[in-house]
Amino acid sequence: MLRHVADKIPIGGFLVAVVEMTERFAYYGLSAPFQNYMQNDLNDPLLPGALGLGQSTATGLQYFWSFWCYSSPLIGAVVADQYMGRYNTIMLFAMIYVVGLLVLVTTSIPSSIVGGHAYGGFIASIIIIGLGSGGIKSNVSPLIAEQYRSRGPFVRVLKSGERVVVDPDVTIQRIYMVCLEDCLLRA
Repeated sequence: MLRHVADKIPIGGFLVAVVEMTERFAYYGLSAPFQNYMQNDLNDPLLPGALGLGQSTATGLQYFWSFWCYSSPLIGAVVADQYMGRYNTIMLFAMIYVVGLLVLVTTSIPSSIVGGHAYGGFIASIIIIGLGSGGIKSNVSPLIAEQYRSRGPFVRVLKSGERVVVDPDVTIQRIYMVCLEDCLLRA
């Protein structure tokens, strides 16, 4: 009986994982300071924020942000499966994500905060960014697996002379272990 081993992981799997990793960096990088940004005033002497909404409103918006980011993958999945495919959907929703980030940045500068644009910009940005997150999140894992295109198991002779079965199922498991766990769980 021959040992079953994984094939080489295609570089495309790693590249798709990098897109997901950057999305996760942005998501968690935004989530942490949001509460302070929403809750406290710009001129708060202890912990400056921007919007001055108070704790309960800030917490409510934080929960909305989490809910929206975790429910919007349904939209991304439908768009990919019915209309655009996974790759095109990820590219489109990554651009949407960037637009949301730009809205957030431009409405977070002090002149925008003082001018009263920060609250509307913040609401718009969390909706746009959450939509972008959903389009990326729902399609990355399947697209990573699709980068490996072997149709069935085959026998390979290793440098040591050992004959092994290169098994596509084992390869897919390895792709998820290496690409997703190493790249994404660190994000």
